[in-house]
Amino acid sequence: MPDQKEEFPKVPPFIIEGTSGKAVQEPETKTAHMVQPSTPPVKNDQNLSRLGMYSSLSLLIGVISLWVAIISGAWFAYSILGNEDTTPVQLAQPQDNAPLDTNNNESDTSDTVEDQNDILSKIIVVGLAYLVGWTFSAFGVRILGNLILPYAIQIYAWVVLGGILILQILIMSRLYQQEYHFSNYVKYLSLFGAGMIALVGLHLILERHSLRPFGVLVLLTSLGHLYFIVYHYIFMINVIYEKLWGDIIFFFVTFFVSLLMLAHFGLLNGMRRLIDHMFNPKTNKFVPPG
Repeated sequence: MPDQKEEFPKVPPFIIEGTSGKAVQEPETKTAHMVQPSTPPVKNDQNLSRLGMYSSLSLLIGVISLWVAIISGAWFAYSILGNEDTTPVQLAQPQDNAPLDTNNNESDTSDTVEDQNDILSKIIVVGLAYLVGWTFSAFGVRILGNLILPYAIQIYAWVVLGGILILQILIMSRLYQQEYHFSNYVKYLSLFGAGMIALVGLHLILERHSLRPFGVLVLLTSLGHLYFIVYHYIFMINVIYEKLWGDIIFFFVTFFVSLLMLAHFGLLNGMRRLIDHMFNPKTNKFVPPG
């Protein structure tokens, strides 16, 4: 009987664990990477105390400096209007044999130079006080977010507006009396311009502040000046008609300034962008990151 070979199924060979000489390889244990949640930044009490100190310091310096500038500026304007020379200019006929009085000419020239230096020095010190107060106030409002300074700036803006309106009325009375020289008239316009610059500077410190209520009051005062001009040159006698242009120029200056405040043409947008760039809390070294 022929030998029959058993045919096994053709399957891959099975490897039985433990039969071969090789040690059984256990699966490698991999250590899992534990992802821990990020811890929130701990508030630094030292930074908070430093910000509080800066905010209080900016409030103190800004309020005091602006108040000093407003009071000194008002006193300076009052001194100019109260001590102005209103004596009429007399043209004396020169005599043939009279000697020239050179001493009087030299004294008049020295007095004029001294008066100009006096006015310039006062303008410098008042402007310096205002600049320091404005800088610290803008720093406290725009960077540190002081909550008291905006209310103080609004009060100061109304105080400056009141001074401008009083200045307008005083200048109107000087123009009505017609006892001023050209140099006095230049001082009138300069004082009104300085007051408006101070008001606009306070307006730029605040991000959301409107000049329209201020423009309404300046406009009403300008219209009152117009009605006084009509009354003066129509119903009054002994009027110097050559000085009409002084009244008209001052009226148009105040009238157009009030219209600019009411219309909001965006003339101050460039200044606002510059202030935003200068007083940016993200790039300021006094404010800690985060």
